[in-house]
Amino acid sequence: MALVRWSNRFELGVPFIDADHRVLVDLLNRMHDASRADGDLTDIGGILSALVDYTRYHFAREERAQAAAKYPDIADHRLQHARLTGEAKRLFAAFRADPGAVEVGDVVDFLSDWLMDHILFHDMAIKPYLLANLEAVTAAEGVNYAGLMAGGAAADEVDWASLSILAVEDSKPFGNVLVAILKAIGVGSVELTATVGEGLEAAASRRFDLIFADWRMNGEDGLDFVHRIRSAGVTAPVVMLTGYADESLEAAREGLAISEWLQKPVTSAELMACISRQLVK
Repeated sequence: MALVRWSNRFELGVPFIDADHRVLVDLLNRMHDASRADGDLTDIGGILSALVDYTRYHFAREERAQAAAKYPDIADHRLQHARLTGEAKRLFAAFRADPGAVEVGDVVDFLSDWLMDHILFHDMAIKPYLLANLEAVTAAEGVNYAGLMAGGAAADEVDWASLSILAVEDSKPFGNVLVAILKAIGVGSVELTATVGEGLEAAASRRFDLIFADWRMNGEDGLDFVHRIRSAGVTAPVVMLTGYADESLEAAREGLAISEWLQKPVTSAELMACISRQLVK
């Protein structure tokens, strides 16, 4: 059951702000559902990572619009953004260091309370300055997600829109978040499959520039998937995603042409850097 149900009381009538708020509420609800369902901690970490990254993106867009609209209280609004961004980053870092030491329910409650308060009270104050202000909206829409996540570096090295990526991931929560991140970065085509068989069929029948595969799936594993696609003649780089830190992972790469592996949860910046390493020669 959703923690926060979207309603028109949250809407400013400014398209990009309302769209961003819907994304944030959706991510918050996903994390709430995963925590109540005793979801895998790597799933929860992936959602939290996406929430932190998308919050940064939303705040950057909102602040760009406020500056263009000459909003008089922009300094205070920026301070509020900085406080939440700092706390969200701290929570993610703590979760990544020791997932079991972070009470996910408390994190969800904190983010929910802050987000609802910010939308209903603080963001509503900027509504009259942005409504029908085309210059401000255009300025906000000029903020590039990939460029922001990469810190202005490396984002232009890859033609994101031309990329076709396959993700083989049996966890629906993590798989959906992975696709959402890749789409936000600007990847043109992303296909998600949930089993080795489905992934093999997709990889053998369509061309992909890069393949992400989960290391351990229900009754299957990424090694079997890689063996099978290589036998079928698929040469696309394969990056393994894993929630398990294990030296055997590196050893298992030998002879399989696995390009690298990434530890879950991954950030947008880490995904972009990985893609750049594999595709920019």
